[in-house]
This record gives sequence, structure tokens and C-alpha cells, in this order.
Amino acid sequence: MNASTLSSRHLAYLALAAICLIWGTTYTAIKYAILYFPPYLMVGIRQTSAGLLLLVLVLLTGKWAKSRASLSPRYLFLQAVIGVVTITGGNGFITWGMQYVSSGLAAVIGSLTPIVVLLIQFSWHRRGERLSGYTLSGVLLGFAGLGLIFNQGWADFLNPDYRWGILGCFASCFTWSMGTVMAKRLNAPAVSPMVNASIQVTAGGLGGLLLSWMLDSTAHIQHHWQGWSALIYLILVGSALAFSLYMFVLKQLSATAASLYTYINPVVAVLLGWWVLKEPLHWLEAVGMSITLAGVWLVNRGESTSAGA
Repeated sequence: MNASTLSSRHLAYLALAAICLIWGTTYTAIKYAILYFPPYLMVGIRQTSAGLLLLVLVLLTGKWAKSRASLSPRYLFLQAVIGVVTITGGNGFITWGMQYVSSGLAAVIGSLTPIVVLLIQFSWHRRGERLSGYTLSGVLLGFAGLGLIFNQGWADFLNPDYRWGILGCFASCFTWSMGTVMAKRLNAPAVSPMVNASIQVTAGGLGGLLLSWMLDSTAHIQHHWQGWSALIYLILVGSALAFSLYMFVLKQLSATAASLYTYINPVVAVLLGWWVLKEPLHWLEAVGMSITLAGVWLVNRGESTSAGA
């Protein structure tokens, strides 16, 4: 492994850490935003605005021109499909589902993403990434740790009022995982991650607007500073910045490692609640966080082993 590759991997882990913090806050922002906007309209406005912003940036910075040789009509079409699967499906379903479930339960279901990614890669075996024992053990150990962190929340799965929200969150987990694997396999190395993000986010946002026209009720729209503040944060930080970082992480790391943010987000939320809000931290939660972080370390060990092979 040369020095530039090592540096890129280090930057990818820093980008992944930023994603953990950013997407850890978007659950709360979405809960605020859907109080004032219908879910798919919110997804459409958020993602289309972020995608168009990214398109302007890649045009102004010359990234589109540098990637133009690889941007065939077929490639653009595949990027749009990835965006619809990941954004319209993954982000749309969870936004719709969070009308009916708590943000904590949504995070628990979302933390299944690395496991679903592994299963999709296993079934899509041609030219698949090599799966090490470290990686598999780390994914399973990380989810077991999250089970301890949210030990009080498992009863929510039995709440009949949550059934549609739970279904939406599981649909989101599957479509986001599928989009992650597709992006890892289909994103061209010669194309800037920001260019890929601009196409995918724009296509996903337009898909959200189409579903909004078909399914949303405009009577739900309320103009309030809290709703608009949450939406602007989601556009600029939760989508434009974070999704560009995610494309960069996918370029440097495996799809499984890139999806580990779903393990770190709940840990960050619990620690911030304990440190900032003085919420109690139960010993079982502390054990769960330790187990989850050990799982993340194992996946990282698997990544390092594969990279050095």
C-alpha cells in the first residue's frame, strides 16, 4: 500500500466520523420537519435542493468537466437509479415511517444496515468484496451491543400503533442497503464522489416530489421557523455535505465499513445525552457501547487485513 492510498483511507475514516455525527442528528431534525411538512414533500424539497446545489458546485469547481469522459448516458442513468433506490426509497421510507415511531426505534432498525449490506453482497456474489471473519464478527458483535444499549426499547416492536412505522423503517433499511451496494459497485473510480452525489441526490429528490404529488396531503403544510430551520439544516448539512462525504467513503472503503455509521450514531446520541443533558447512563448501556465499539474495531481490522492482502 503506497502513502497516498494510506492517506486516502485515513481521510475516509475522518469523513466517516463526520457522517456519524451529522446523520446522528438528522433523526431529530426529521422529527421536527415532519411536524410542518408532509413526509415525501419534505424529502423532495430537501434532496432536490441539495442535489441542485451540488450540481452547481461541481460545475463551478470543474469537477464535472474532469469527470465528463466517464459520464456516458448509461452511467448517468445508473446513477439516477441508485439515487431513486437510496434517496427516494431509503430516505423516503424512513421519513414516512418516523411519523409513527420514535427516533430511537428508527435508529435501532437502521442499525441493521451493515447486516443487510452483508446479506445483499453475499447474494450478489459476482465480483463481490472479500468478506473476512473479522468483518462478519464485528458486524454481528456491533448489533448485539446496540441491542443492549436499547434494551428498554424492544417492547416498542410489540406496540400495534407502531406497525406501519416499523414497516417503513425496515423498507428504508433494505433500500438504503441496496443503494449502498449498487453505488459501491457502479460508481466509476474516475468520477468525483461529489459528481456522483449530485446526480444521485437530485434524482432521489425528484422521486420524492413525484411520490409527494401521488401520496401527500398539502393540508399538512405549516410555515414555521422550526420546520424551515430543520429543513435547511437537512438540505445543507444532512444531504449536500454528508452524502458527498458518503460517496467519498464508499470510494475508499467497503460497503460494509461505510455503513458502520448506523452503529456509531446511537452511541453518540447516548453519550451526548449523558454529557450535555445529564441523562442517566445505565451500566448495561455502557457495556453495550463497549461491545458495539469492539465490533467496529473488528470491522476496521478486517478492512486493514483486506487492504494489506
